[in-house]
Amino acid sequence: MRFAASAVVAILAALLTGCAAGGQKSAADSSGASSSQAQREVYLAPNGVGFDLITPDGIHVKTNDQYKTSEQRHSASAAIDRYWSSVKDCTLQMVPPGDTLIVQKLLPEFPSHLSIEISDNWQIVEGHVTHRKQQAFPSLRKPGAFITATREEDSLMVEVVPELNGLGRQMAGAVNIWLSGHTDATSTDLSNVCAALPCYRFRYDNAPSQAWENCTD
Repeated sequence: MRFAASAVVAILAALLTGCAAGGQKSAADSSGASSSQAQREVYLAPNGVGFDLITPDGIHVKTNDQYKTSEQRHSASAAIDRYWSSVKDCTLQMVPPGDTLIVQKLLPEFPSHLSIEISDNWQIVEGHVTHRKQQAFPSLRKPGAFITATREEDSLMVEVVPELNGLGRQMAGAVNIWLSGHTDATSTDLSNVCAALPCYRFRYDNAPSQAWENCTD
């Protein structure tokens, strides 16, 4: 079974290459896998020590104590799940009709394996394009550069600033790892295909946010 049709591959070829940070990985066997799948490594996120928030959809979050009130924690949790809903919808839109059924079975399991860490070494920087003030943390791949989100290349782990700017794209990249690790499908670059996902406002003013005026309530 192939996950990407030629039309999708053509779309991917026309898109820019997404950024992802390399990192550590852990392997687990996929239950019910075929003989070829049994040899495939499935990477699971470290959903253990340090994760102090679990969203209603089951995503593990290490907040680093940056959401102080119950209102802020509830709002952040809801925003994270909204991003997941958008990523899930985008993924299903990109699946060829013949692969929809198996992907629909795999996607509900994904949130419980995804871990998100809210970066605590961010600072306020000025966006190069928008010149708006935004939260960003130092890039490990490009010394001197600042980023708002990144992911482990071989595990379902995303690091993002407290305002969650860039979470959708990196979450889509983690979905890509999840699907390619559990099926014989050809991997697509969902971090590029789903790059234009909307940003979501918190239910409280979490400024500064680079795109606050354009985010969806």
